[in-house]
Amino acid sequence: MDHREQIRDLAHTVGRGLTAYIDVHNRIFDEASTLKSVVKNIFGRGTAMSELLHEAERLQPLWGSIRRQIEEFRMAAMPSLTTHEQHYHHLLVSYANAVSRTVDALIDRQRLLNEGSKTLKGKPMTWEAFQEKSRAYQAAVEGYKAIGKDLNDAAHLVFD
Repeated sequence: MDHREQIRDLAHTVGRGLTAYIDVHNRIFDEASTLKSVVKNIFGRGTAMSELLHEAERLQPLWGSIRRQIEEFRMAAMPSLTTHEQHYHHLLVSYANAVSRTVDALIDRQRLLNEGSKTLKGKPMTWEAFQEKSRAYQAAVEGYKAIGKDLNDAAHLVFD
C-alpha cells in the first residue's frame, strides 16, 4: 500500500470517528436539550445524565486510538511524503486533534450536568458554570468545523 492510500485510509478512520462522535452528540442533545426531554425527565422516563456521560466518555479511547494511528504513520512515513501528502496529513492531524478536543469539551460539559443532576449529594450546578462549559464546547465544535472545511478543500490532494 502506498502512502497516498494509507493517508486515505487514515482519513476514512477519522471519518468513522467523526460519525461516532456526531451520533453521541445527537443522542445527548436529543435526550437532554429539548422540551420533550425535560418533561420525560420530570416524570422519570428520561435518559439518566450518567448514561449520557458514559456514552461521551466512550469516545475518548476511540479518538486516542485514531490520534495514535495518525502519529505512527507520521513517524514512519513523513520523510517520504510528497508536499501535497504532507499538507493533507498536517490538516488531518489538526482536524483529529480538534475533534478530540471537542470530545473532551463534551465530556467536561456532561460531567457538570451529571453532577448537577445529583444536587442532593453535592453543590448544585450553577447556570453560569453550565453556560461556561456550553460556550467552551461550542467553540470546540466551531474549531473542528473550520479545520474540517480546510481538510475537505484539500481532499483533492490525496483523493484524486
